Amino acid sequence: MLIRTLPPLADVLAEHGLSGVEETPFPNDGWSGSRLTGLQTGGRKYVLKRTSASFDWIVRATDDTRLREAWVAAGPLHLPPAVVAPYLGVASDGDGAALLMPDLSDVLLRSDRVAVGTLGVDTMDRVLRATADLHAAAWSSPDDDPPWCPLANRLTLLTKPAAEAYAAAGLAVADRFMAGWAAFDRQAPAAARDLVARLSADPSPLLRALDRLPVVGLHGDLKLANVALLGNGGVAVIDWQMTLGAPVAVELGWFLVSNVASLPLRPDAVLERYAVAARSAGVELGDWGAQADLAWLVGLLLRGWRKGLDAEAAVPSGWGAGGPDELAWWCRHAVAAADRRL
Repeated sequence: MLIRTLPPLADVLAEHGLSGVEETPFPNDGWSGSRLTGLQTGGRKYVLKRTSASFDWIVRATDDTRLREAWVAAGPLHLPPAVVAPYLGVASDGDGAALLMPDLSDVLLRSDRVAVGTLGVDTMDRVLRATADLHAAAWSSPDDDPPWCPLANRLTLLTKPAAEAYAAAGLAVADRFMAGWAAFDRQAPAAARDLVARLSADPSPLLRALDRLPVVGLHGDLKLANVALLGNGGVAVIDWQMTLGAPVAVELGWFLVSNVASLPLRPDAVLERYAVAARSAGVELGDWGAQADLAWLVGLLLRGWRKGLDAEAAVPSGWGAGGPDELAWWCRHAVAAADRRL
């Protein structure tokens, strides 16, 4: 769907009784550059998210020329019943798009609500089952022409070379990544530093390894802060900005590495619980050992910068390892996986 085919924002707001309702600041911890405001009427709360290549760096970094989250919000995806993309409407807005959603702040599994070690195994399993259902679903037909995020762009989005490019472009977000990779270089063992540096400069060995595995539909940014548990048993997932087709290892690597403070079990134990749910749901896994190995590589490549910061600050994980031990755990698994798969 092209942005020019979307209705004007005034029409979408009117459809939901929001004409003339004042937009208010909406505090959030997102860092893509998208702009969020809140609206409230009749006791109902909404969020309006604006995205555009002119102010959202992830749009530019992932070659998102068609604004894929707006495409998802317009409704082409055929999601499983247990998973909801909670968009109420999408509109043209200047040179970008505006997406209207209910305010799910009270039910999102955000880190300010899910303290270290407090996420229950039952809750985690509910998220894993919904994730497996998502991966098992036939999301779209060839006629839908989905504007998926390029896999190489997703894998290298947060690498040191990418951060250097963001810094050159004057993006403030680059400072966070550069500081993290500097910490990683100080804290990680040499073998892990060399591995991440090689894949950051040239991800083709990882891409070739992933190419041997089945491709399924992935959310692309599956962290707990983007997940809401609904009272009807469903699971709502927001921020479909990097949706793509790829092996489940890509989704799982990011899920494990970005939720380390909340997940109550070791990453390998979480992975095995997903595998049980995936086999029950009928997900195409192919070589499960390869999926697990590549998840470690994807995770460290995408989030090694934060692991370095956590190691220096001794930030604990949900499963009990302190920051330096948790970094060492990931480094050992990633280096061993590279020896087996790349």
